[in-house]
Amino acid sequence: MPMKMHRDILVIEDDEDDRDILQEIFRDLGYKNNLVFFADSTEALQYIRRPDIEPFIIISDINMPKLGGFELRNIILEEELLSDKDIPYIFISNAQDEYSIKQANKLSIQGYIHKGTDYNKYKEKIRNLIDYWKENINNFSSKNG
Repeated sequence: MPMKMHRDILVIEDDEDDRDILQEIFRDLGYKNNLVFFADSTEALQYIRRPDIEPFIIISDINMPKLGGFELRNIILEEELLSDKDIPYIFISNAQDEYSIKQANKLSIQGYIHKGTDYNKYKEKIRNLIDYWKENINNFSSKNG
């Protein structure tokens, strides 16, 4: 099993342009992690449920058809097999309203990134977050937090 911080980064994002931007950001940042993209959050859920799948981190949009980010996060927290995997969970969203941020925080997430329109700012936020988790992943357990 590779070290946790080199495992896959899961990106759940239904918008193709947003996926392209994230792909570009990760290419720019040069992390060794494999990126696994899902346009459909229900497919992502099936994937995360597989016992052999233990991603480094999940980056998820909030507003998605079928299964929104909040609902998805809720399922992960409620299913013991999933919550035991202790995967840091990051929301990315264009929403900056108080309601969304409050909702997100209720779901014990490990980060909330506003996409915004400034590529470099967005990239910087993602870099800070990934670097933080690469340094802290071994000390992290949502059970203690």
